[in-house]
Amino acid sequence: MAPRRNQQEGLDGAAIERHDATTTRCCTPGDCLRGGALIAIDDLRDAVKVTCNNEHCSAGPFMHRECFEAWEQTVLTYLKSCGRARSWSERQRHQNLWTKKGYDLAFKACGCRCGRGHLKKDLDWTPPPWPAGLRGADDEAAKKKKRRHKQNSRPALAVSAHHLPPNPAVAATNAASDLTRGRAGSLSSSNGSSSPPASASSISPVHSGSVAAVLANKKKSKFDFFSDRSNVNGNGIFSRRQDFSSFNALPRHKLNSYHIKMEDEGNHGNDDTRCFILSTLAANHMCRVSCILCTAPMPVFDRYPLIDGTFFLSPLQHSKACIETKLEGRTQFLTAVCMGCLEGWAPGTRLLCRFCHTPWDGSSLVLGTMYSYDIFAAMPCCTERLKCSSCQTALLMQHQRLNFFSDYSHRVACPRCSVQDFHFVKPLSFCYSREWP
Repeated sequence: MAPRRNQQEGLDGAAIERHDATTTRCCTPGDCLRGGALIAIDDLRDAVKVTCNNEHCSAGPFMHRECFEAWEQTVLTYLKSCGRARSWSERQRHQNLWTKKGYDLAFKACGCRCGRGHLKKDLDWTPPPWPAGLRGADDEAAKKKKRRHKQNSRPALAVSAHHLPPNPAVAATNAASDLTRGRAGSLSSSNGSSSPPASASSISPVHSGSVAAVLANKKKSKFDFFSDRSNVNGNGIFSRRQDFSSFNALPRHKLNSYHIKMEDEGNHGNDDTRCFILSTLAANHMCRVSCILCTAPMPVFDRYPLIDGTFFLSPLQHSKACIETKLEGRTQFLTAVCMGCLEGWAPGTRLLCRFCHTPWDGSSLVLGTMYSYDIFAAMPCCTERLKCSSCQTALLMQHQRLNFFSDYSHRVACPRCSVQDFHFVKPLSFCYSREWP
């Protein structure tokens, strides 16, 4: 005898079916990829549990795994356009999606079929394990395909034109290097990234006498944030980081990929921001840059984090250390600020507004990447910073703010004198004085 079905009408007028206690419908908000096949309550090995914040939700708590993965991709696509998540890497977005950090941004894309709540993956629920030898053939094939894809995604080493006989010592060294390379490939965010960014410690040596020695050195503590970064020499004029000890001065809560740019955002290291910075510096034969505030030299590295500070682009050349470049047909100046000046550690490195005496604070900026706007202009503290550079008319009231940080670095016209200029980007000497003890 067929199970009895009760129907309850949702907000959209559609009938939401509920079945007996042995089966339930897939609650995916989209189309079920299994044609509406029921999920057996006593066999949830291939299901994913979600929760709805509507206490009277009648759509059910389970989805087919493939339905959940397809729906999750739509939520990740939405998250990619939300606030600070725009600077996250794909891996960061996937990791943060169902945590408070990501879900608070993406919940609007998680509407439930009941029409009254929002869905969220139940991270506390674990599906029952598959008995040995009984896992579906399709799942095993998918697992093997995933392993092959992971192996193929590793960047290939350049092969020399001279064919040399195999060397056992070299083979052992290469094997050790592969074991110490925790992550391959990565990327930056075009908005300053990324990457606000994937996500410190000592690095295991690559040139080790044996694989066993490398494995012994690979053990790391719970807070060893940088221990999976490769320690090999870089190519070209830019060196590879040998350690990340310079970041140990940061508070522990900043040792993460949100405050320090760690990974590329392009495939196989093809990151637009990183490529732009390195190609600009290489064209000027520069492997070091100077902080515009304290003039301290900073080496530039070939991978994120690129410097112990951050880069930004400005339409104004704040000092001779700024590098002129062209971006989208506009003249910009690539500028660097060191980590000490951003955090305001050393005496004389903290800036005070000359007009309202408010200290400038750059500690919230992501380290090791680049912002596409002037970071000093993006943080106006008083009306003096919002005046026309020609007639000194206030373009905005003190309580008014532009929509985006980058808007302060655009050319605008003064409504009084009609002069078009970068009115909000002012010389640092005009805006700030140094705070001395």
